[in-house]
Amino acid sequence: MNYFVILFTKGENWEQGKRIWEQDLEKHRGFWREYREKTDKVIGAGPFTDDTGGMIILEIESLDEATSIVNLDPAVIGKIFKTTVHPWHPLLKRF
Repeated sequence: MNYFVILFTKGENWEQGKRIWEQDLEKHRGFWREYREKTDKVIGAGPFTDDTGGMIILEIESLDEATSIVNLDPAVIGKIFKTTVHPWHPLLKRF
């Protein structure tokens, strides 16, 4: 398996003036909770405390698989978030 970091940043439908906790992200959170429960591929996830977005670390087979999963996220489909997916090689880790 390989690691990938997905960075979530504000998309065109991000509600300006609202903090990340005030955005309509319930479907986004539910999508990733369900994915984690079904696959156990989510290593870590959460928002940045400066309200600029968030990230998810996946342990998954390929970049194509990671990108395909991210593109199913309701907040990505709804353009609340833009994403970039990066292959990652952790040199130091506690997981």
